[in-house]
Amino acid sequence: MRPAREALDHLLIGAPVLEQGIEWLEEKTGVRAMVGGSHPGLGTWNALASLGPEQYIEIIAPDPAQPTAETFYVPGLRNFEAPRVTTWAARGKDLADGFLSRLSPGLVCGPTRTGERVRPDGVRLAWRLAFPRQQGHGVFDGALPFLIDWESPDHHPGRSAPPGLTLQALRFRHPRPPDLQAALAALGIEAEVAGAAAGSIEVELETPRGRVHL
Repeated sequence: MRPAREALDHLLIGAPVLEQGIEWLEEKTGVRAMVGGSHPGLGTWNALASLGPEQYIEIIAPDPAQPTAETFYVPGLRNFEAPRVTTWAARGKDLADGFLSRLSPGLVCGPTRTGERVRPDGVRLAWRLAFPRQQGHGVFDGALPFLIDWESPDHHPGRSAPPGLTLQALRFRHPRPPDLQAALAALGIEAEVAGAAAGSIEVELETPRGRVHL
C-alpha cells in the first residue's frame, strides 16, 4: 500500500482558459506554471508546475486549436466557469503487461492507452495510461485516479517544470467514504477519506507564500 501523497504522479486542475488557470495558481502559490503543449486529438493543452522530480501539477484547458474535439482527460471541461482541482494521476507500472488481469474484483478498466506530446524545446514525452473504474460509482467524482507509466523517467515533467511547490497532503471527501477507500486500496493506495455531500479532492501545498490549500 502506498499513501496517496506518495502515489501521486500529477494533479489535474481544470480551467476554462489556460491563461486563467495559470494566473489562478500563481495568485494562490506564487509559482507561475509554464505552457507544456497540446494533446492532439484529445481537445486539450496544458501548463505545468513541479512538485518535485517525480510529481507535478497539470493545469489543463480546452485547446483553441481543437475546438470540436471532446476534452478526453476532463469531460465537460468546456463548461467550467472557474479553475478547480478535478482529478489526479497515480504512478502505474507495467500497464501494458497483464494490467487488466491484475485488477481486484469490483474494478473494471478499458484497454490501456498510449499518449505523447512534444515539449516547446522539442523533447518528446510518451506515456501509457489506464483508467480503472469502480463498477458502482465510477471514478468517485475524480477521486479515483487514472494511472500513468512514463516511457522515459528522465523526461518526467516534474524535472523540467517550474519549481517552488511541494505536496504536503492529499485528502478526499465523498458521500461514500468506505467505497472510495476500498477502490483506492484495490489500486494499492491508502488515503484519508471523509464523508461529505459531494466529492472533492483537498490538496495542501508548501509554497513561496506558505501553506496553501486547494
